[in-house]
Amino acid sequence: MSFLKFSILFIFSSYALSFQGNACFESNYKVSVSHKSFPFGLLTKKLEIEKKDCRINIRFDRYKYLKTIWEVDICRDPVHIKEKTRTTEVIRKVNECTNVKSAFCNEFLSIKKVIENNGLIFASGDKSNLNSDHGKVYCSYLLINRYLDKNLVFNTGTNYDFISGTLNVTSENSGFVVDEQSGKADF
Repeated sequence: MSFLKFSILFIFSSYALSFQGNACFESNYKVSVSHKSFPFGLLTKKLEIEKKDCRINIRFDRYKYLKTIWEVDICRDPVHIKEKTRTTEVIRKVNECTNVKSAFCNEFLSIKKVIENNGLIFASGDKSNLNSDHGKVYCSYLLINRYLDKNLVFNTGTNYDFISGTLNVTSENSGFVVDEQSGKADF
C-alpha cells in the first residue's frame, strides 16, 4: 500500500515539474554548463545558452580559444541560423536534411551535437524541471529541433503544449516557402 502511495506521489510530482503549456516557449533564461575534456581533463569545454523571447543564443567554448556562436530566432521565417564566430553569416534552410549535405544541414548537426554532448549529458538537474540547468538545456534543444528540423516557426499567442518530449501545436503552419534553386523566399 505504501508503495502505491509513493508511486502516485511520484507520478503527480513529475507531472507537476514537466513543461506546462507555453512555459518552455515563453521562458527567458541563461544557463552555463562546463566539463573537463581532452587531454586528461586539463582543458574545459563550456556551453552557454541564453534564451530571450524568440532568440536562442548558443556559445560553445572548446579549448579556451576555439569559440563558436550561433543565434537562432525561432519566430522568424525563413528558417535560418546565424553563425557569429568571425562575422555574422546567415545560413538558410533550402532542403530537408535527410540525405542532403548542405551548409545549413552541417551547421544544424553541429548545434545539435554540441547541445547533446556538452549540455544534455553534463547539465545538472531534471530535464522536465524548467528551473534546473538540464531543463533549460532540454527546453532549448526541443525548440531548436522543432524550428530547424521540423520547420515550425513559433508565434506568440499560439498554444505550444510540451508533453513527454512531444509538441502539440494548436495553430496553422506559416506557409512560407523558399525556392530551392535561388534560395529566395516566396512572400
